[in-house]
Amino acid sequence: MGALVGRRVLVTRPAGQGDRLAEAIQSAGGHVLRIPVFEIAPVPPNGAAQEALASLSSYDWCAFTSENAVRHFLDWVDAAGVRWPLRLRTAAVGPATARALKARGREADLVPDPHTGRALGERLASKVPPGRLLAPGGDQAREDLHEILQRAGWEVTRLVCYENRALALTHSQVYALEQGLDAALFASPSAVRALWGQIPESARNVLRAAACLPIGPTTAAALREAGLEPAAVPEAHTTEGVLAALENVLAHRPR
Repeated sequence: MGALVGRRVLVTRPAGQGDRLAEAIQSAGGHVLRIPVFEIAPVPPNGAAQEALASLSSYDWCAFTSENAVRHFLDWVDAAGVRWPLRLRTAAVGPATARALKARGREADLVPDPHTGRALGERLASKVPPGRLLAPGGDQAREDLHEILQRAGWEVTRLVCYENRALALTHSQVYALEQGLDAALFASPSAVRALWGQIPESARNVLRAAACLPIGPTTAAALREAGLEPAAVPEAHTTEGVLAALENVLAHRPR
């Protein structure tokens, strides 16, 4: 019997995201409880963003730390009628972000390993001469990338092109959570905070008893801040890495 057969797994990604992971769990015989705890909302370009779009050719690199950053920033570019400069190279934090770029007709020139903003900043700082970098992202993006590059002499322009907006859980969602879990998956620190901050103690106890898996170290830190010890941190911060870690953890947990 596979490790996921009959297991109940919480997926907290926003609607329309995390489908590959949910489908993989279901294909392996698991039961997925989908509770989106926040939504992604686009932000219109402010004055600084409009200035950056108008001077896109003056930048050397554009660094994307999420699929949402790709989607919403390139929507800005398209709406502004701006052509992507040939000299402007792109960096993607991981394979999923690189795939999102490719779907919009762009190839990532750099993908770090491990797939974190810190690793991306360190890779650029150590391998590329300082230049001008554009960093579109969400309102809750970590500062690691920007701080590392600024210390290395880069000029970094950070733009907020989307927001994470917490969703209020319904009574039925809380009830479903209280029925028990084998595992809970979190793809961002904001997902941890959005869920933990609004569930009653009965649901918190369910999470305490479950195997909580973050996608990477920054999300693991958010779990620890909530008092939840990660069951494992995937070696590869990807859908495949999370799935492999989930199978390994559940293979050693009683049913």
